[in-house]
Amino acid sequence: MYLPKEAIEDFQYQGYLKIDHQLIENDHLMTLREQYDKVFAEQMNTDSQGLRNLATTEGKQPQNPIKMLQIMEMWSRNEQFYKLLFHQPLLDIVESLIGENIQLFHDQSLYKPAHIGGEVPWHQDNGYWRCSPPNLVSIWIALDNADEDNGCMNVIPKSHVEGRLDHSRAKSEGKELPALLTTNIDNNQAVPVPLLAGHGMVHHCLTLHQTNPNNSSRDRRAMVIHYMPVGTQNSKGEILSDNLLLRGVNHFDAE
Repeated sequence: MYLPKEAIEDFQYQGYLKIDHQLIENDHLMTLREQYDKVFAEQMNTDSQGLRNLATTEGKQPQNPIKMLQIMEMWSRNEQFYKLLFHQPLLDIVESLIGENIQLFHDQSLYKPAHIGGEVPWHQDNGYWRCSPPNLVSIWIALDNADEDNGCMNVIPKSHVEGRLDHSRAKSEGKELPALLTTNIDNNQAVPVPLLAGHGMVHHCLTLHQTNPNNSSRDRRAMVIHYMPVGTQNSKGEILSDNLLLRGVNHFDAE
């Protein structure tokens, strides 16, 4: 289902859009949850570089460490998440916003365990991607009900029009963590975006967003897919021609 004109204009004005219909039907949702848990269990039981704790802090770890677990490129680890990249309701939304020629930038699964799920601080995605032109969009999909108690998305409306803000890199135990803003954010401007399981929201790559800790008794599993128009360049000015084509034509494909 393509977005109506009013929804597209709202996204362009606000920098994000809460989708008003369910994107993942219940049977499909159950399958994704099962496979999500399977991939996380496999990664936790191996000495894999694929699993990161974005809440890791320097120094001695507490007895019950805070966890904000991330696995990148789920599509390459599990067939169900590969198929999700081509899910028509998602691609219809993306096409409505960035055009018919769509590539994958990357995907990521973000897991906040009950009681100990950590915060993700304010940031812009393109603050550390530094892609150009900055026309990438992301769909954040709730696999569990996501609300203010267990760490739903928060956004700063209209922040995408300010351009890319200064970010720094946080390092812990020799690993780079997500880019952190050097600019102070007025939390009074923040708008929570609670979602029912199977629903989603889309945001611009320059929209400021974050998630609070999960202090509830409920897990919060989420899946994020980052999309880019064909012809997008990386921070070095190189066209990302080899990224997976999801819809349309890649005129820059060397083959």
